[in-house]
Amino acid sequence: MELYDQIRRISFVFFFLTGLGHFLAGLMFMNGYFVPESGIVNRVLFIPFVIATLTYAFSNLKYHLLELGKDAKWLNYTLIGIGVAVFLGLLVIELFVVDSSCPLSKC
Repeated sequence: MELYDQIRRISFVFFFLTGLGHFLAGLMFMNGYFVPESGIVNRVLFIPFVIATLTYAFSNLKYHLLELGKDAKWLNYTLIGIGVAVFLGLLVIELFVVDSSCPLSKC
């Protein structure tokens, strides 16, 4: 249980930092400040932000289930499957769906 508490705490730090960076880069891009740099940072931080969010959410769920004394072995495989599916989906969207408003090579 201590392992999931440590994972939860560390992933919250990554969730906060990548979320803050992604949010600020999006604001800067939309307001026209440092347009090329903020556009690239916004697009680059998207997938790490989602990974940090999923890691924080899943470790928090697992920690609280273990805290209540429930058997959560089935949860590991379910969460790994959901995480892999979301990551592959984001990767496919990022690579194959072109953002016409700001292609990565021109931002």
